[in-house]
Amino acid sequence: MTYATTEAQEQTLIHIIRSLPPNRVEQLVDFAHFLEAQVIEQDLETDESEEEIAVDNDRWDALLASDESQKLLKKLADEALAEHRAGKTRPMKFTDEGRIVPG
Repeated sequence: MTYATTEAQEQTLIHIIRSLPPNRVEQLVDFAHFLEAQVIEQDLETDESEEEIAVDNDRWDALLASDESQKLLKKLADEALAEHRAGKTRPMKFTDEGRIVPG
């Protein structure tokens, strides 16, 4: 879900960001991500009831338990292993905060 902000609010944030030292900008971005995650979590909680989530989980469990799904998952795993053995993969790198960064 996307929420609207006014141009004045956006300009205020830009002004604040430009006045902060880099380490504080990083903190502000981290806080913005924290707030964003809270909104996403709230949206998810209001979108589905526990019963709907349980039904959805049961459907996924049944789908993943099927022979066809297991064959597809094995094929995908084999392809990933072949790419790794061929040197086409790179290790994942993370920031101290646990975010993935380009390797």
